[in-house]
Amino acid sequence: MNSVMMLACSVCFGASDSPLAQGTNMGIFFMLGVTGLMLAAFAAFFVYLIRRKRIFADDVMDSVPAHERTV
Repeated sequence: MNSVMMLACSVCFGASDSPLAQGTNMGIFFMLGVTGLMLAAFAAFFVYLIRRKRIFADDVMDSVPAHERTV
C-alpha cells in the first residue's frame, strides 16, 4: 500500500474564516434564495389564477338573466 498523507480542504477541516468556506456559504445562501423565489412565484401564480377565476365567474353571473340563475 502507498502511504500518502491526505489533507482535507479548509471547509472540511473546519477553517470557517477561509475564502473557500465563505464562498461555499454564499453559494448555499444563493441557492436557498433561488428556491424561495421560485416557491413565491409559484404561489403568486396560483393567487393570480384564483383572482382571475373569481372575476370571470362574476362576469358570467352578471351576463346570465336572473331567472336562469341556479345559485
